Amino acid sequence: MDMVTTDCKEDRQSCLCPLVLKKVNKGVLKIKRSWVIPLLVGLLVVGVTGYWGYNQYREKEQLEVYMGNKYQQAFYELVEHVEQLQVLLGKSLVSTSERQNIMLLTDVWSHANTAQAELNKLPLAAQTVYQTAKFLSQTGDYCHAAARQNAEGKALTDGNRKQLEQLRQQAIKVADNLHNVENQVFAGNVNWVELVKSAKNSLDNGDNNLPDNVNDSLDSITDEMDNMPVLIYDGPFSDHIVNRKPQDLKGEEISRDDARQRAAKVVNISNEESISQGTTINSKIPSYNFQIDAGDEGTYSIDISKKGGHLVTMLNNREVDKSSISQSEAVDKAGDFLAINNYPNMESTYSEIKDNIAYISFAYKEKGIIIYPDIINVQVALDNGQILAVEALSYLMSHHSRDLEEAEIGENDARERASKTLEQIENIRLALIPQASLKETLTYEVRGTIGGETYLIYVNAQTGEEEQILKVIMGEKGTFAL
Repeated sequence: MDMVTTDCKEDRQSCLCPLVLKKVNKGVLKIKRSWVIPLLVGLLVVGVTGYWGYNQYREKEQLEVYMGNKYQQAFYELVEHVEQLQVLLGKSLVSTSERQNIMLLTDVWSHANTAQAELNKLPLAAQTVYQTAKFLSQTGDYCHAAARQNAEGKALTDGNRKQLEQLRQQAIKVADNLHNVENQVFAGNVNWVELVKSAKNSLDNGDNNLPDNVNDSLDSITDEMDNMPVLIYDGPFSDHIVNRKPQDLKGEEISRDDARQRAAKVVNISNEESISQGTTINSKIPSYNFQIDAGDEGTYSIDISKKGGHLVTMLNNREVDKSSISQSEAVDKAGDFLAINNYPNMESTYSEIKDNIAYISFAYKEKGIIIYPDIINVQVALDNGQILAVEALSYLMSHHSRDLEEAEIGENDARERASKTLEQIENIRLALIPQASLKETLTYEVRGTIGGETYLIYVNAQTGEEEQILKVIMGEKGTFAL
């Protein structure tokens, strides 16, 4: 034992070295392992991230190619339909057959509508789209009205042909400018995806980064639309409809202070601090707008017309979380509100309930005749009967003193005509209805059923012809017509 101990003491270093080396080697191995694992994880993360990034890049690239192809297809379709417009308009000018003209003009209407749909798919400047869309809408609508005129046995007048020629010349100019853009597409100067980005740049800094010749072509389209002739015809896009003004707005001009007092009276607010000073709105009916804080009853936005101090619109967006009054009670409250605010003789026509709010339409009634052009929409909260919204713009634009003509056919005649298709007739009354051209037609409104469904048939009170048919939708939430 002593010998062994002595030997170990004498050669302590040599005895310890293998142990130390073994421990050191283990430590190095542990250190290596502690570095290797994070390194592998890091490389894996970098690899996965790189792969994900590459996939994202490829997907973005593929999406851009897809969108570019879609834009290009829409553009080519637009060019083709505009070319068809000028060809068909030219044919209609040389045709002397009413039957042929009906077909040609109806085709113009169809191509104009399709061209407008393709135009709306393109990433073009808003002004270019608006002006070109207006041209397409008016061209199609004018030709549709002319085709309807032919169908009624009325030949095209010299005035009709003059306007058709003006539209044809306009279509030629639009097509030429579109072809200029098309040539730039073929030359590789226009990339539709880049056009989207340039539109954003244009909004950000006013620079759209497009080649000058492309800009010139697009600007030329806008300029040509500015020179488009005024179109007056029997259709909804006629200039006399687009630019129409109130027919007979009553009253004198009022000051902003007077309008402010009027707004306070509408919502029965006496605290002047709750009412804003108001801003001016230059719309079809120039008005003053006021914001009114009604506390727990929400905030109102009210427009009062400068002329006459009429309530034009009112809106309160407070949430209504329950229903405590019935639909009929809501109709009564809305009718009373209109009468108090200088809208008398209004009769409820249709109503619907949605999210605890009653949406009610009223039409003016005169001499027992429902005057549908003079319509006001009202929203009533069903928790407390509060009037949340009023939209009287249609009424104020259309209402005027009318010389209502007498019906040429009797109620029994209208009943007999409608009974040929309806199984049961529930009600008949006289109604003045608006046409697309803003003309008004006296009709018999015949309400009846067929196959368990309810319809409204409007029979012309002068000629006995059907003017319009609406389907009545009745449900738990109300009644309305389509």
